[in-house]
Amino acid sequence: MSLDELFRREARMRAAVIALLLLLAVWCAGALAHLALTTTLMRLGVRMWSAIYIQAAVAGSIGAVLVGSVLALVLYRREVLRRQLEVVAELNHQVRNALEIIAASTTRIADRKTVATILEAVTRIDVTLRSLFPVARPLKKRAAAAGAPGPTKSEPDSRAASGF
Repeated sequence: MSLDELFRREARMRAAVIALLLLLAVWCAGALAHLALTTTLMRLGVRMWSAIYIQAAVAGSIGAVLVGSVLALVLYRREVLRRQLEVVAELNHQVRNALEIIAASTTRIADRKTVATILEAVTRIDVTLRSLFPVARPLKKRAAAAGAPGPTKSEPDSRAASGF
């Protein structure tokens, strides 16, 4: 088992414990609120069936607010993650463009050892990028996949020429 797997397992366990403690706290707060509401309604002389309806309405309202809050938080986190992935994809694209320029510029270097060293470094960086971000595609490629026009004949796609 790798260190990453251990950290992920520990993080999942910590999240599960926190979720259980939060659930217990919400249950206790609900039980206390129910007791307080029941006592108050009985002191006010409200009949039992009316008290049950009022309690159900209050519990439903509180539940709706809690579920709505959790849903809003999940949607917010999803949007933040989407924006971060767009930044990663754009950075990936920019680094790959720089690698293409470096790889293409090696044709003007006469020393074969230097060329081999540069191309080896470019390959290592490219392999690292592909392993870190296997599904991250540049925004231009995503737009082309969505039906937006790609590069024209006057501006050729540099990736096709260099193989990256």
